[in-house]
This record gives sequence, C-alpha cells and structure tokens, in this order.
Amino acid sequence: MKLFFKILVGIFVLLLIIFVASWLWLKSTAPKYSGEVKLQGLNQPAEIIYDDFGVPHIYAQNAHDAYFAFGYAQAQERLFQMEMIRRATSGRLSEILGEDLLPIDKKMLTLSIRKTAVENARRVFKNADAEFKKQTLAYLDGVNSFIDEGNLPVEFTLIGFEPEHFTPEDVYTAIGYMALSFTSALSLEPMTTYIYQKLGEDYLKDLGIDSASNAQLYNPNEELTFLNDLSGNLQTYLPVPVWEGSNNWVMSKDRSESGKVLLANDTHIAYSQPAVWFEAHLNYPGFEMFGFYLAGVPFALIGHNNNYGWGLTIFPFDNMDLYREKVNPENPNQYLFAGTWKDYEIEEYAIQVKDKESVPFHIQNTIHGPILNQAFDNISSVEESPISFWWALNKVKTTALQALYEINNAQNLETFEKATSLVDIVGLYIVYGDNDDNIACWATGKIPIRSHTVNSKLILDGSDSTTMIKGFYSFDKNPKLINPEDGFIGTSNNAPHRVDGILYPGYYYPGYRAHRIRELADSQPKWALEEMKRIQNDVKSERDKKIRDLVVGYTDIEKIKSKGPVYMQAMNRLTEWNGEYDVQSTGATIYTSMLYHILKLAMEDELGEDQFKKTVNSVTLRSSIETLFFNEDSPWWDNINTEEKESRNQLFREGLQLAMDDLSENIGESPDNWHWGKLHTLTHVHPVGRQEP
Repeated sequence: MKLFFKILVGIFVLLLIIFVASWLWLKSTAPKYSGEVKLQGLNQPAEIIYDDFGVPHIYAQNAHDAYFAFGYAQAQERLFQMEMIRRATSGRLSEILGEDLLPIDKKMLTLSIRKTAVENARRVFKNADAEFKKQTLAYLDGVNSFIDEGNLPVEFTLIGFEPEHFTPEDVYTAIGYMALSFTSALSLEPMTTYIYQKLGEDYLKDLGIDSASNAQLYNPNEELTFLNDLSGNLQTYLPVPVWEGSNNWVMSKDRSESGKVLLANDTHIAYSQPAVWFEAHLNYPGFEMFGFYLAGVPFALIGHNNNYGWGLTIFPFDNMDLYREKVNPENPNQYLFAGTWKDYEIEEYAIQVKDKESVPFHIQNTIHGPILNQAFDNISSVEESPISFWWALNKVKTTALQALYEINNAQNLETFEKATSLVDIVGLYIVYGDNDDNIACWATGKIPIRSHTVNSKLILDGSDSTTMIKGFYSFDKNPKLINPEDGFIGTSNNAPHRVDGILYPGYYYPGYRAHRIRELADSQPKWALEEMKRIQNDVKSERDKKIRDLVVGYTDIEKIKSKGPVYMQAMNRLTEWNGEYDVQSTGATIYTSMLYHILKLAMEDELGEDQFKKTVNSVTLRSSIETLFFNEDSPWWDNINTEEKESRNQLFREGLQLAMDDLSENIGESPDNWHWGKLHTLTHVHPVGRQEP
C-alpha cells in the first residue's frame, strides 16, 4: 500500500513538474508587454507603451530607433503570421507542413509573387540612399533582433523549424500578397467566359456584363473551375483573409459640429486571428502617426496624425487578363503570337518537402506571363489548352513601398496627392482630410490601356496581338475629387466617374452601400464624431427591401396559408422586415434563404452544382441581382431541363416555399428562432491545427 502511495505521489510530482515547466516555457514564448529589453541596434533608448487594447505606442528619439522598435514589437506578436505570408507567397509551405501543401506551393510559384518581389527589392535596395529605404531596413533589423533573441512563438517549436532573417524581398512579398488579395480576375474571368460561351450573350447581359468584343475567346468545353479554387485553398493555411470590400467617406468642416473635417473607414476583411491589421502609434521628433499596418510592411496603409488622416477602399479596376495560348502542333515548347511561333521561357524549381525528396517543378512563361496549367491539375494537359495570365504586379517596376512612405510623411494636400500617384500595383480609393479643411479622394493604381475591341472580363486569344495591354494611363486620367461643393465624398468599391470619357473595366460592387451612406450623411446637417459610428454600424439595405417587395408581390398567399400557421408567421416576418440585418432579425434570415433558393432554381440547371456555388458568391452576381430580378424576360428563369417554360414569378413562389421548408427543417419550426445571428457564427481555426504532425 505504501509503495502504491509513493508511486501515486511520484506520478503527481512528475506531472506537476511537467505542467509547471510547460507553463513557464509557454510564458517565455508569449509577447512581453512590460519590463526592459536591451537590444543591439538601437542608437538611443526607446519606449513602447501598450494601452488597454494592446496597441503599442512607440516613442523614440529618431526615425531609425522608432522603426527598429516597431519591427521588434510587430515581430513579437505577428512573427508566425509574417512567416506564413512569406512562405505561402514564396511556394515554401510544403517545406514545413508536408506534401499536402504542394498544390498551393505550385500555384503561388506560378503567380510569381516572390520572383517579382526579389526583382523589385534588388532594384530598389541597390543602395540605401532614401529615407524610405533606411526606415525599412531599420524595421527589418528590429524584426530580426527579435528572431535572434530566440524566444520564438510556440508555433515554430510545434512545427519544428526556425525562421530566417527578414529582408527587403520579404517586404515586397507581403505587398505582393496584398495585391493578390485585391484581385478578382483569377476567379471571375473563367466564370464569365464559361457563361458567355456555353449559354450566350443574353445570359451574360443579365449579369451586367457586355460581351461585345472582336477577339476570339476561350473554348468553354475545357475545364475552367481550376482558377476558382486558389483563394479557398490558400485561406485554409494562411491567416490573412482576402479583402472583400470596404467603405470610406469624408465630410468637410461645414458638415461637422466641431468645425473640423470628419473621416471614417471600415475595411471589409473576413475575420481572422491574428487579425489583418496591426495597430501602432509611432512618435519621434518631427513625426507622429497612428496607423494600421500589415504584418511585414513598415508603413501604415491607413492612418492619421494631428495634421491629416486617410482611409482606403478597393478600387477594383481590372489589372489582370487571362489568355488562351495556341501551341505549335510540331513543337509543344512553342506558342503562337502575332503570326510567329515563340519559345516558352522556362523556370525550374525544386520544391522542398518536409520528410520527403524535393519535387521538381517548372513554369512556362509567355509574352503575356506564366502558363497556369502546370499548377492547376484539373486541366487535362499543358499542350491542349494552355492558359497564361498578364498581371500588373509582374509587369510594373513598383513604387508601392515608396508610396506608403510618402503617404505617411505627407505635409499637405499637394504632397499627399503626389504620394498617391506612386500607388501602382493595387487599385485603391484613398480618401483624405486635413486641418486646412481640405477633403479629397483619389482612385489610385496603374490602369491598363486596352484596345476597344477587347473585353477584359473574358479569356482572350493569346495569339492575337491586338489583345495585348498597350501601356498604362497617366495618373491624371485616374478619377479624383477634391473639395466638392457639397462637402462629402464616399466610396464603397463602386464604379467611378469617367475622366475624358475613359472606361475603366473592373469588378465593381453594387452602388447600394454608397447610396445608403450618402442617404445617412444627408439626413442631418451636422455630424459629431460619435454620431459617425451610427453610419459605420448601419446594417440596412434598401435594395434588398425592394427585391423583397417584388417577390412578395407574386406570392401565393393561399398556398402559404395551407402549409399551416408556421409558414404564415414566417411570411409575416418577411413582409414586416425593415431591411436591417440585425443579429436578432428573422426577416433577414428568411429573405437571404429565399434569395439563395430563387437563384439556385434559376441558375443551377445551366451552370451545374459546382459552378453555381462559385457564381452565387461572386461580386458579379452580387452586383447584378437587382437587374436580374426586375427583368421578367431573362433566360435564366427558364429551366433548360424541362419541356415547359418556367417564369420568373413561378420561381419566386417556389424559392420562397423552399426557403421556409429549409429553415423549418434545419433551424426549427418556430420562426421566432430563425435569428440572423444564429446563421452567422465564427470559429477561428489555427493553421497549425489543420495539418497533422
């Protein structure tokens, strides 16, 4: 008995020791928010004060030390996120997570983000003769100082590797990933081409797309869904979600109770942990900025100080084109362009794989850009239907890093506008306000010049030289608005006004968000800062109320009554719905379910299940739902698999019925429980936990 007791005590003590040791080790890997750290690399003492929200306020005596401290502070909280961005965009996830990640590595290598980043960094950082370079290097020294300390985040120990030092190439890589997250063409152009070629122009018109083009297009019989899978696969392992839109607006002093400019911004980025944004406040003599930063980038993308502030939304013009290349039947290493057979330029890679031999991988490059097929396995073969892509990121000697620095260091409206002209590889609406009572907005990014015969939303004939990008418009052709008389500017990823009649092809969001913001802004003459939050938190959609009214107007009420009191109660909830997506709303739940089922009835017969799922979540459909629903003669309403011709109003009635059936079965029979918030929950899954060790 005594022996048994001693064994139990021994086991308990051992477990206690393991627990305490594990706790101490985990604590050592956690970020430190107090105390003193001696760092080699600081020229003078610097101070980091964390507020109640965990935001670092950095006080230094010079720019070098401020950015060094900022790099250190960001690394201790976001180093694993920075590492995952670097590895994902460099095609190096398999090296630490195993062969299951090979498809993503191949995709990212093909997109050439890392290759372009290296080229830009080597070009720009040949010397450190400019302040933006010096501050970038100081930031990187701070990041690397944290790495050298050795108290790395726990993920590195769990996976079993140590991060390399960060370099300017990694900063440009992070900027490249941001540019990719802004891009819609990879998924939308194949979808658009598929609909046009398989179904015809009438189907495309009801999605708000003009198919007019003299260029020969892609053959829809080939499999195109490969391009839609990149974003979803990447998001599984990368803790930085794709940007889904944004709102921003700025009001002049005449609309403000304080007599000062008011500026608001909310970026619509899917929730993630860690978050996309890293808040920080930097202060040193002659400079102060409270900003929102990306992991791995030293300068704020959104920010303000005592003199000016700015916010951004996506300006989703089309800066990527896809091409179908024609292969020489006598030489599979050649493709046709402008009547001449040209050789592919070949890049060879050896992808390192954890616990496996390296995997050889090659990329074929054309005059347009790399062939995508090698990375997307469900195209039958490279020779049969090679698809290449042109992307501004890979064609421009970017000034994006310099642009961010200049935006952070602007002195007035004129210098800020000059800084925005340096934004090139991403499309942004940047709104601005300052203490001189100026308000402004610039649509930034290098906009490609295309032939009037080219529809950039469709896959183009790569052999036709007229489909090539002809250059870029000068910045004075980009839309802008400075100090309008009505004292208000707002953007919500909607289409811009034209400059000199220029059309800017893009994947613009419907204008109802912008209209709602404007409606609220005009609802009272003066606004206070706290009141602006009411606009940011508004969840009402007048567009969806209009669609609801249209559908309800064709509802068979007697049939609803015949289904019983639950269905009639649901009908009343839908009819009474005020268009607000409050978490307690049941009308919002019924409406969105109804919308989904109507669209499924209308489109799945033409598109098939997989393509419908991709289409229903696309910005193309979101932008055209109102047009489609109010067009009673659209070909989408007829089911091509039946002999009779279905009508729009028939699908309205069937879709509403299916929505009620669906909600009753999956949530419960009582509409009182069909809360909007119940359908929208959030679970953060760590990328390490997704992959078996």
